[in-house]
Amino acid sequence: MKAFLFYSRYSLPYFFAALALLGAALGGPWTYLGAAGVFVLHPLIDNLLLKDQRTPAIRPSSPWSLALLISALPFLSIFAFVGILRSLNAETYELVGLILSFGTILGLLGISTAHELVHRKERELRELGFGLLSLVNFSHYGVEHVFGHHKNVGTLQDPATARKNEWIYTYFFRSYFKGLWEAFFIEHRRLRTKGFFQPLKNRVVWWGLLQTLMTLCVYALYGEKALCFWIGQSLVAILLLQTVDYIEHYGLLRKKNSDGQPEGVKAQHSWDNYQALTNYALINLGFHSHHHLKVALPFTDLQEQKDAPQMPYGYSAMALMALVPPLYFRVMNPRLPPESP
Repeated sequence: MKAFLFYSRYSLPYFFAALALLGAALGGPWTYLGAAGVFVLHPLIDNLLLKDQRTPAIRPSSPWSLALLISALPFLSIFAFVGILRSLNAETYELVGLILSFGTILGLLGISTAHELVHRKERELRELGFGLLSLVNFSHYGVEHVFGHHKNVGTLQDPATARKNEWIYTYFFRSYFKGLWEAFFIEHRRLRTKGFFQPLKNRVVWWGLLQTLMTLCVYALYGEKALCFWIGQSLVAILLLQTVDYIEHYGLLRKKNSDGQPEGVKAQHSWDNYQALTNYALINLGFHSHHHLKVALPFTDLQEQKDAPQMPYGYSAMALMALVPPLYFRVMNPRLPPESP
């Protein structure tokens, strides 16, 4: 029971999902309720009421943690379908609210859970992660993140590492398209090592075809408004994930050794955040430096790293700040190590 009560805190995203569903049911301006919960309510509680509250260092081992991850795919499949149906009769401003609210939840709960699952050793769990990513048309992330980002983090070769003074709006384009390109060729090289090229075994191609089919089905069955919702919520979720990537590695580059190769990945190459509400909402994503040091470690085992630089605020507040680049640079640049270019 103690383990259940503890891990129930990690179901916080379902509360925000409930706000989005309530807003969809009420209609009108209430359709923005899901997004407001994440970007107004969460940062206020996280940075004012519970700023000094941290996630416990020792967490009870329990199957509840795995159940929490597995339940995300069926729940979000139904959740997205509710959004599609509600969009059919929505006014334009309501449709925008639905896109923002449902996209935010699919990014918050969907992609953060997918991030955990695609790192697991069990194939079935990894496939669940790709399934979650396909709900927001972002399946290639599961390939590039695991086999590209973790190898190249903190270098100019990594699409997800934001450069010092790089505006997030140009970062969005660079990160997305370079990440897609890298994901395809990671798969291409993997298959070439087997002595032949099999396009349909390229996970980027396969999941991309599935996403295209899903999008066509949404349009064929429900029409233009549903298609607008489907593409719009995907865009919001993807931009939310890329914003998280941006703040997690902003300006932190690995030094080069005498042979010209980058030094090994260390704790100081990721920004950490140990505030409780942030980590309950994002299943310990704030312990990011430990995640990069121990890639396959479950979120339940991640710990604080004394050498990791710290974000001054929780993830939701940092994400909002990143959207105002001059303000973000003013706050974060003085926190960068002196040798940062």
